[in-house]
Amino acid sequence: MHIAWAPRPAAETDGPVGTAVLARALALLGGVPVVLTDAWCGPVVDACLAAAGCGPAVVLPGTATEDDVRTAVAALDPAALVAVERLGPNRSGRVLTMRAVDITASTAPLHVAFDLPGLATGAVGDGGNEIGMGNVPLEVVAGAVRHGAEIACRTAVGSLVVAGTSNWGCYGLVAALARAVPDRAGALLALLTPDLDTALLAAASAAGGIDGVTGEPGLSVDGVAVADYADLFDDLVRLGSGAWQTDRAPTPHRSPSGCGPAACG
Repeated sequence: MHIAWAPRPAAETDGPVGTAVLARALALLGGVPVVLTDAWCGPVVDACLAAAGCGPAVVLPGTATEDDVRTAVAALDPAALVAVERLGPNRSGRVLTMRAVDITASTAPLHVAFDLPGLATGAVGDGGNEIGMGNVPLEVVAGAVRHGAEIACRTAVGSLVVAGTSNWGCYGLVAALARAVPDRAGALLALLTPDLDTALLAAASAAGGIDGVTGEPGLSVDGVAVADYADLFDDLVRLGSGAWQTDRAPTPHRSPSGCGPAACG
């Protein structure tokens, strides 16, 4: 997501990092992941992909129209389409941050690709204003998030993952892939480390990425420092390896908002 209200507007660190890890995981499984983004988020997304050992994104210009998006996605001929921390329009067709700042002008209309026929679709989000949150009843978003009724994205997908941050949601998907493909579990679970997370956050910051809550660069996501969620990776590796003890619940990890406060991007 593009943080238009920040002192130096830029893409946030939540989303590009998780996208890069998920892309690397899919490549390890023999897939050919292609990441599509826009010019406002392109530099940060590309930096994360490079740091994860993946190729560059397909970057649409800021002037891209809905028809441009449909044409670009159709040309890629994807088997599935997954949005990660990608904002989409509310009931009025406007794209709003969790502060209810209108960033429609700096958000390419990638949401229209999710209406293309014949595509399996999914999404990862954390605040109610992302593509995929159309799966969630409006009153639920309104009750969980400040400005929820105003900002809620109404674009639906086939499968939705909601997490404390979207990066964590992507990490959860990698752990699930490890359970689903046991012979590749070792390689997949090796991606779930604080060291890789830190390296990708550093790459994002170096490319201009900023925290979606503070509006500043640094090794944090939605106001949560890396050190404060490092134990999340041990939990995910145990879950992904099937070694989780049934008498122990995973440590709950939440963004400062639960599902996103007014302070979020």
